[in-house]
Amino acid sequence: MLAPKPYEPNRSLFAKIERRLTQYRKAAPATVITDRPILSVTFDDCPASAAETGARTLEEYGVRGGYYIATGLMGRDSHMGLVTTPDQVAELNAAGHEICAHSHSHLDCAQARHDEVMADVEHNIELLKEICKTYSVDSFAFPYGETRFDVKKHLAGDFLTLRGILPGINRGVVDRAQLRAFEIDHTQHSFDRAYAALDCLHHTPGWMIIFTHDVSETPSEHGMTPSQLRQILDRARELDIEICTPKVAAKRVGFKVK
Repeated sequence: MLAPKPYEPNRSLFAKIERRLTQYRKAAPATVITDRPILSVTFDDCPASAAETGARTLEEYGVRGGYYIATGLMGRDSHMGLVTTPDQVAELNAAGHEICAHSHSHLDCAQARHDEVMADVEHNIELLKEICKTYSVDSFAFPYGETRFDVKKHLAGDFLTLRGILPGINRGVVDRAQLRAFEIDHTQHSFDRAYAALDCLHHTPGWMIIFTHDVSETPSEHGMTPSQLRQILDRARELDIEICTPKVAAKRVGFKVK
């Protein structure tokens, strides 16, 4: 079955203002405390290439990543290639990668009704628990980076961390219900920005998160190449930056486990 065409969130002026206000209104204030720079490498939607090429590359460096899974997309074809199957998700979990929530239907949490979001996310959690034979799912990323204050406030009680898409390194007092992250997509600018941020992270420790989608020699507009991933990992190693999954990183910087 072919997945729907890429969804475009509301880009109206009102939506942009609401989005900005939501990003800066902290629903779950938390303080990042670390003397060592920390990096989390994460993948949204989990195209099969991220579960295969992406995971193998991380494992070669002895590190693990975070995989944000929209369970309703599993096994479907998409503009980023085939999306990973439940069996592949279970294999990622068994290999030590963190399996994170991303809603079931990949819905826009800023546009959907509050009860619709909660039901969809709960379904996502239950399916991931079943697939991974686990009792908890601790990390969440908002599809498209979209949310509202009431939504992230509620979900902060269900997850240790929630991630948005506003770029930046998490330092000092942050909103653990909408952590900042650097996206790497097909543009050189996005890679250069994330790569440069590693030097900033090295000089002023904090928690940096990067996210992408597919990992391929010919990536989609939302993905990156294996070479780019290796460059990120090599630079992090050179700068003695610790690489760990979102849950482990959250514990390193002092967030309390649910």
